[in-house]
Amino acid sequence: MSTVKKGAAKKGAASAAPKVEVTCAFCRGRGTLRHRTCQVCGGRGVKTMRAPVARCLPCHGTGQAPGSSQLTCSACNGVGQVSIPEGAVPCPACGGSGRNREHPDSPLPCARCRGKGVVAPTGA
Repeated sequence: MSTVKKGAAKKGAASAAPKVEVTCAFCRGRGTLRHRTCQVCGGRGVKTMRAPVARCLPCHGTGQAPGSSQLTCSACNGVGQVSIPEGAVPCPACGGSGRNREHPDSPLPCARCRGKGVVAPTGA
């Protein structure tokens, strides 16, 4: 689960919920993911959220979309083949793997928590 650090509410916002810094679950606080700046935290390794927070159930706090261990090829939509008038042939963009060649191991952020690993609890 993500690490949470409590912070103070903004000045002049007496009714606003306090802010907390949450370690980015998507990059595990490193700020980079596979030698690229993390798309979730922008390289900071943390995200600021309103308290309270709870672990995201769909991704189990990992920040990664369930079942998205790799990006699919956009040319063949992950099928590995493309259609031509003579039939189907291996996709020239991915070589038939169905995976994106530039970023073969890049996961997608969870749609529910947007990669943070935590969400505001229901009813909060």
